[in-house]
Amino acid sequence: MTPPISPSPDVSTDFDLITDDKGRLVLQRPSQEDQVEVRVRRAFPWSHPDLFVSIRGKDGKEILMIDSLTSLPSPLADKLRAAIHSASLVPKIRRVLKLDMRFGHQEWTVETDRGLAEFRVQEREDVRFLHDGRFSVKDADGNIYEMPPESALDPLSLKLLQALI
Repeated sequence: MTPPISPSPDVSTDFDLITDDKGRLVLQRPSQEDQVEVRVRRAFPWSHPDLFVSIRGKDGKEILMIDSLTSLPSPLADKLRAAIHSASLVPKIRRVLKLDMRFGHQEWTVETDRGLAEFRVQEREDVRFLHDGRFSVKDADGNIYEMPPESALDPLSLKLLQALI
C-alpha cells in the first residue's frame, strides 16, 4: 500500500479564476498579466481528487500548482471544481442495462450522467477496482467511464456485473 500523499502546508491563494465574455477561463493574479484560456487538471483524479491541482496555460505548461483544494477559500475551490467538471470527459455510469459476454469481449449498455452509452470492453482487466470501492471501465476505444461502488448500484446492475466482480 502506498503512503498517503500530503500537501504542503503553505499554499498561495492570491489568485482568482473568472470566465470572460467569450466563455474562456482566465487566471488572474496581482501584478501579473491575466492568463487567458487556462485549463485545470488533477494530478491524481481517482485517488486524490482534491490534491495537486494544476492550472495550465493554453500551451499546456503549468502556471500554478494548488496543493489542496480544501486549503482554498470555498468560493475559489468551487470555481476550480466546476472548471474540472466542465472539462471532464469521464461519464459516470448510473446503471448497467445490458452486459453481453458471449464473444470473448464484453458489450455494455449503460445509463450515464451524460445519457445512454453502448461500448465494448476488450479485456477483463479493463474493469478496475479503485481504492474507494468505485470502478473505472475502459472501453475498446480508450474511453474511460466511472462506476460507483457495488453498494450504490441497483439490483439489475449488480446481477449483470456478478461475473465481473
